[in-house]
Amino acid sequence: SCFASVCASPKQSTVPKVAPAAKLHKPPGGLMAAAGGVTAAAAGSAAAGGAAAAGAAGGAGTGAAAGYSSQYEAIIKARPEFASLGPLFKSCAPVRLTEEDTEYAIHAVKHVFPEHLVLQFDCTNTIAEQRLENVSVMLDLADAPDFEAETVLPLASMPLNEVGQCFSVLRRPAGLSAGKMGCVLKFTVKEIDPSTGEAEEEGYEDEYQLEDVEVAGSDYSRPLLLGNFRGTWEQLEPGSEREDDYGLGPRENLQDTVETVMAILGMHPCEGTEAVPPNARSHTVLLAGQFPGDTRALVRLSFGMGGDGQVAMKVVSRGDSEEASEAVHSIIQEA
Repeated sequence: SCFASVCASPKQSTVPKVAPAAKLHKPPGGLMAAAGGVTAAAAGSAAAGGAAAAGAAGGAGTGAAAGYSSQYEAIIKARPEFASLGPLFKSCAPVRLTEEDTEYAIHAVKHVFPEHLVLQFDCTNTIAEQRLENVSVMLDLADAPDFEAETVLPLASMPLNEVGQCFSVLRRPAGLSAGKMGCVLKFTVKEIDPSTGEAEEEGYEDEYQLEDVEVAGSDYSRPLLLGNFRGTWEQLEPGSEREDDYGLGPRENLQDTVETVMAILGMHPCEGTEAVPPNARSHTVLLAGQFPGDTRALVRLSFGMGGDGQVAMKVVSRGDSEEASEAVHSIIQEA
C-alpha cells in the first residue's frame, strides 16, 4: 500500500511536482512496503560497487549526515571536468543496473550539484577473453524531460574484475526534477589472443541493455545534524509551515513505519525520536534535512495507530523557504 494522501495540501506547491508520465514505478505493495529494504540493498551494492554505499545509505550515522561519502567526493574532485559545476551537494547510494552473475557488472551513482546531475557508472568486466574499450552509457531521456544531456566522459578501458568509471553530465532545473532514464552500455570489443594474452588491434562496436536509472525527489534531500531542533523550529518563518495528513494503511507496528518514512525522506532524526517505545500506539519523530543550496527543512511526523492497525500520519514542515517546506510534502506524495 502506497502513501495515500487523505487531504489536500492547504496551499498550492511552488516546487515542481512529478508529472504523471514521469511517476516512478512502484513495486508490488508500494514504495512503503519496499523501503524497509533500503539499507540492506545499499549494503549489497556497497559490496559490489564500493564500500562508500554504506555511508551514503545510512539513516542516522555521521556518514549519512554528510550526505555523501568521502570516497565519492574524492572521485568527483579528481576529475577537473566537474570543477565548473560548483559544490557537490549529495551522492546517492549505488544502484545495480545489471543482474547478478552477468558478464558485466554496472552500478549507477547519482551526484547532485546546484544545477546539474552527474551519473557515475561503475563498470566491471568479468570476461577474460575480451577487452572493452571506449565505454559509455547512452541515456534515453524521453521519460525524464526536465534533464538535458551536456557531456559524456567515457571510460578508456573497462578493467577485468576491477572497477572503472564513466560519467554522464546532465543539466537540471531548480526543484525536485524526477524521471526515469533508459540506459544502454556502449563499447568496443577487442578479443584477447589466448597465445599472447594481448588484445587484437581490430575491434567491433557492441552494446548491452541496462536497467533504467530512476531519479526521485528524495535524491535531493540530505540529513542535517542539528543540536537544538525546537529552537531552530521557532527561528524558522512560521509562514513557511506546511501541514498535511496521510493514511498509511494497516501496519504491524509503528517502529517499522517510522523507519520506512525516514528512509523515504532521507533526513536525520533529532533528539532520539527515531526510537518508538514498545507497544506505543502514537509517536512523534523530529527530522532535519537540507535541499540543494543548503536550504534547511525541519519536519514533525506524528503517527497514530488505530485498533485495527490502520496508521495515520500528520506531517508538519518548516523551512528556510516555502519551497523547502513544500519539498518535504512533494517527496511523500511522490512515494
